[in-house]
Amino acid sequence: MGKELRRSQRIEVGLSVRIIIRDNHSGLELAEDMGLISDISRHGLRLTVPQAKIGGHHLFYSFHEDEGKSLYLAASEELAREEGLPELLQAVRPVWFDRLLTRPGKPFQLGMEYVQKPSREVIEWLQKMVAQQQQPCRWWRRFFSKGEK
Repeated sequence: MGKELRRSQRIEVGLSVRIIIRDNHSGLELAEDMGLISDISRHGLRLTVPQAKIGGHHLFYSFHEDEGKSLYLAASEELAREEGLPELLQAVRPVWFDRLLTRPGKPFQLGMEYVQKPSREVIEWLQKMVAQQQQPCRWWRRFFSKGEK
């Protein structure tokens, strides 16, 4: 088994998100699809998707081989409508991927780290989601407290 690289506690969730691929130069959306955030932490999240490609862009390799593209996650339209959320857009970078061979359809999971700290709006929304899941979230209050790395 490999060395555990988690830097912070993960909380299991089941949040539907839009996956958006953008061209860094023009800002145009190149592709979009849906995924599921399976767990989340203060450093990143685990994304589950039915296939590893969206519109011809591999969700792992494309972002390591071409710096001209960026990957974003946003609240699904359904979730945004239900929760009355504004556009919640977060840039992420894939750090690992694997295939869930024991699950029907053999979906992929990808470990994503945040490119920059999530906005206060995103943090407040996530706090609400975590509270609704009734999971322990003491660490969440310190999400961006001074001195934490």
